[in-house]
Amino acid sequence: MRERVFLRRAASPPAVKSPESIIPLYLAKTQRQNTEMRAERQKFARIFGMVLLILLVAVGPLAAAPLPQENVVIITYPQSGDTVSGVVQILGSVAHPNFDRYSIYYAPGPAATATSQWQPLVLDVRQQVINGVLAEWDTTAIAEDGSPLIPNGVYHMVLIRYRDGDVADSFFLNNITVLNELATPTPTPELVEIPTPIEVETPTPVPVEMPPTATPRPSPTPRPTPTPSAPVPRSREFTLDGTQIASAFLRGARTTLLLFGAWGLYLVVKALFRYYLRTRRAGFSPRKTRR
Repeated sequence: MRERVFLRRAASPPAVKSPESIIPLYLAKTQRQNTEMRAERQKFARIFGMVLLILLVAVGPLAAAPLPQENVVIITYPQSGDTVSGVVQILGSVAHPNFDRYSIYYAPGPAATATSQWQPLVLDVRQQVINGVLAEWDTTAIAEDGSPLIPNGVYHMVLIRYRDGDVADSFFLNNITVLNELATPTPTPELVEIPTPIEVETPTPVPVEMPPTATPRPSPTPRPTPTPSAPVPRSREFTLDGTQIASAFLRGARTTLLLFGAWGLYLVVKALFRYYLRTRRAGFSPRKTRR
């Protein structure tokens, strides 16, 4: 029996590319990678420039100009109609972006008039005050002759704030009653001559018939006096100033710009991180040719 011999055709070797065909592919891929990297750099430069511009716009005015201050001139204690005594602390606030100084005056009388006799309490204080002590008013001060400098009575008061250029703003208090306890003077004892006793004859007592004793009647029960209710404090009207509105608008605009700057910084960090990952993965190594 004839044995069949099958001859297998040898597999053809894989086609090997010549170096002349690989070099153009490598150059094309390298050029494409360089183009992509150049585009990424340009994109990063544009984002960084926008973030830097936003930060300069937002932080520049904050660094160049002083922090905005409040615009207020008010006395919170005492209030109009209050009764005070002793050493009184004048509480309130006085501030302004262009603040220069403030002074406090008082005068007798219920309200300010053209003939008010103003007396200085404090003069030309250069320190701004927010919800603090503006001055101390000693209503028990005594003059050299022993008389009180501030007698009991009704007074009015004014707080004057001066801005740059001697522009003045004022706040008035009316009907402030000063009521201090007056010391009772000790009377000087006087010498009194004691008269010499004179002998007088003692008269003989005469019996007198006394009338019958009247029966006492019950006294009426007193009715309780109603307790007066505490006075309701009067509300104050506050007006808004254009400077307050402008200051609030500037603070809001600067806050918005800072938020945009933070968002842009986040985008820059994100782009840098993605660029770093892409450059690590974009390495190219040419295939080795088989001979």
